[in-house]
Amino acid sequence: MVVSSIPERKELLPDSPSVAAPSSVLARFLDSLFHWRSPDSLLIEQFRILRLQLPAMYLTIVINVLFLVFVSTPKVGNSVFVMPAFIGLVMVVRLGTLAWRRTRKTRRTISEIRASMMITLFLAGTITTGLYAWTHLIGLSDVQSRTYVPLFTTLSTICCAICLASFPLAAYMVVAVGTIPISFSLMLTGDTVLTSMGANILLIAPLIVAMIYRQHQQLRRLVASRSEIALEKAKASHLAYRDSLTGLPNRRRFLDELEQALSALPRSTLAIVMIDLDDFKIINDMHGHQTGDALLCETARRFEQLGFENALPARLGGDEFAVLLNGVDSLEHARRCAAQIGAVFDQPFVFAGQTFRLQASLGMAYDRPDVTTALPLINQADLAMYEAKRRRDDATCLFQPDMEVPIRRRMQIEQALATPAETDLILLYFQPVIDAATGRIDAFEALARWTHPTLGVISPAEFIPIAEQSRMTGPLTLHLLSMALRAAASWPPRIGLSFNLSGAELNSPTLAIQLLAVLDAHGFDPGRLSIEVTETALLSDFMTARAALCALQDGGVRILLDDFGAGYASIGYLREIRFDGIKLDGSLISPLMESPRAIDLLVGVLHLCLAIGAPVTAEMVETAGQHDLLCALRVQKLQGHFLSKPLTAEQAIHACKFDDIRAAGKGLDRQLRLRSAGPLHS
Repeated sequence: MVVSSIPERKELLPDSPSVAAPSSVLARFLDSLFHWRSPDSLLIEQFRILRLQLPAMYLTIVINVLFLVFVSTPKVGNSVFVMPAFIGLVMVVRLGTLAWRRTRKTRRTISEIRASMMITLFLAGTITTGLYAWTHLIGLSDVQSRTYVPLFTTLSTICCAICLASFPLAAYMVVAVGTIPISFSLMLTGDTVLTSMGANILLIAPLIVAMIYRQHQQLRRLVASRSEIALEKAKASHLAYRDSLTGLPNRRRFLDELEQALSALPRSTLAIVMIDLDDFKIINDMHGHQTGDALLCETARRFEQLGFENALPARLGGDEFAVLLNGVDSLEHARRCAAQIGAVFDQPFVFAGQTFRLQASLGMAYDRPDVTTALPLINQADLAMYEAKRRRDDATCLFQPDMEVPIRRRMQIEQALATPAETDLILLYFQPVIDAATGRIDAFEALARWTHPTLGVISPAEFIPIAEQSRMTGPLTLHLLSMALRAAASWPPRIGLSFNLSGAELNSPTLAIQLLAVLDAHGFDPGRLSIEVTETALLSDFMTARAALCALQDGGVRILLDDFGAGYASIGYLREIRFDGIKLDGSLISPLMESPRAIDLLVGVLHLCLAIGAPVTAEMVETAGQHDLLCALRVQKLQGHFLSKPLTAEQAIHACKFDDIRAAGKGLDRQLRLRSAGPLHS
């Protein structure tokens, strides 16, 4: 399994104070002699500077030697060329080796750097000793030579020491070998001038050593500062590429690793497994974020313990994880790995004495030759994961090309929602809600219908969730409500308007203000408007939704709980919010004629609604038998295709007129059902 960590801080070089105790100065001086003890970062920097200075050092030696040869040849003869020839050979070999290494463009290892510096140390000692011996022999040729040869030698020594300043041991050795013997030999001549020269050189040598020492300490401080900066950068990089909660690689690291795997040559076959924890939000809400965080950390720990080779588990965000399988042998190999990933949820999760059974939806995308970037492969794994979530299947869902068809349609719908000219094609139909006791129209429920020229019929169940996720429900809701209010203005004042709100709108703190402002702008009586909400819509942010609904009720708007009986938390909502009416879900109505138990269940629900004083509307009344049974059970309001299909705005006006005429007619049969009326069946 691929892991990453912050580079360890092996050794940091201490800053040298401007004024230090003699013992500490001596300790640092001695420490500068042992380059093989230096941290790798300092050694690399020493070698880099030294490599740049070596050509200048060799050139300095050659220039001084050639001038000394020019002056000394008439007195010494051709033997004076021995040392220049030796130095020239060493220089050619050494510089040639360095140039060859540069052409290879290979980075040297630490052991190679140490070996090269030892060679430099040996050559520096050898050349310096040879130069001293050579110049000493020249100085013995005559008295005049003894006055200028030391100057050439000292100049060469100082230049070489400066060039070797990044390598203190070699520089100190050059100074010692190149100055001390000459100084003492000059001081022992008995000649005042030569003795003064020897003393001068002997006094200058320690100053040169001190200068080299200070430069080396400055280099150490510079490298220490760089090491600190590099360490901080490594920490920042670690934080940038790690999930702070679980410690797993985050989305950024996952994408980088995937891009590198796709661009590697030769490229190995890979697969991506996307994992989304099912119903994790419910656990988070019921047991608290501390429990949720603990379960996420335990999930991450189990992924890390899988032990796959060349695999990278990551947390992409929230309760979504992913595993990159690099170098899988085949599709079957990838399937086996995915099965092992899914198996981590077989064992229960235990936290704070509580046991949790987590389930997850897994989607997998297998590498294809046409995939060259990370995004398509991730999108494919995402599609497969959402398909697995839809199926509620424990098995890993493998991406198939036909899964892209719904996503393309979704994108087209999203683009259409963002285009006002296309949303203007959304029409409203109005389905009557009938008073069971009188048979008269009590209200109309506004239903959106969208027929797109290229996408065909788009049902609200399809485009409303897309609008919610795209955060487009606000303008769309206000637009449709305005359309409904304009149509309702033509109805008798006794007939109300029922309008559905999505969960995204209920989470808006400005919902009540906006809706009441629209009502005021249209001059519509708030008491005629009923807002229908589902328990699913209340689930995402109950406190905000309750505040919005209470504000609407304070403004005179009626609130209805829609699809009652379809979820698991309805009774809790009945306790928390005072609803003005309950609309029964169609799943309670459709089996009434086939199942006595369904009737018993409906009777129980009706008693519950009676206890809280909320009128009941039965939806999806499709047959005469259902209608008669619901009337016998004293359900207050009825709605369904048996009574009337959804009507256009014009048909709704005709239905209102016919309803008034029928109510005023004295000779009409009181049992005449509304389904026999003309407009209601068109």
